[in-house]
Amino acid sequence: MSSQQKIRHMLFLSLIVSLAVIFFVIESAIPNPFPWLRLGLANIMVMITIVLYGIKDGLLVTSLRSIVGSIVIGTFLGPSFWLSLSGGIASALIMGLIYRFFSSIFSLIGISIFGAYTHSLTQIILVFSFLIQRKEIFYLLPIILFFSLITGFVNGLAALFFLEHLPKTISIE
Repeated sequence: MSSQQKIRHMLFLSLIVSLAVIFFVIESAIPNPFPWLRLGLANIMVMITIVLYGIKDGLLVTSLRSIVGSIVIGTFLGPSFWLSLSGGIASALIMGLIYRFFSSIFSLIGISIFGAYTHSLTQIILVFSFLIQRKEIFYLLPIILFFSLITGFVNGLAALFFLEHLPKTISIE
């Protein structure tokens, strides 16, 4: 990769991280019926990154989104930061691996649903292990997984839309 291509790559990743942080911050301001249910809009940018650049950059976008976003909303290094970071990394890893090895079987919508499930399951296991330690927390799983199915579908659809409408003049290599 030439130095000009590296600069373009870095600039495009910076734009993606910025958009992911914006989605994260906006989403944190939206009232939720339950505090532990989120839309996961920033994952749209993670999926776009995985498709365009691969797993490594997808993990970078996820990590930076969690760090910068939590600094902006004031949760950095608190429990919600660690839950967001852990769920995000697990989700990005699963989405990246499924995209890499099974994209002929699963669409981005399916991959997004896997990511949403992974994010939710990671978080509930961590909440059980470190915060609540009561098996009753798992009674929430049907609600959480149902919501994850819906958000995973919508975010996968959004990622497909954005990827189809990226200007053809943007060089991603």
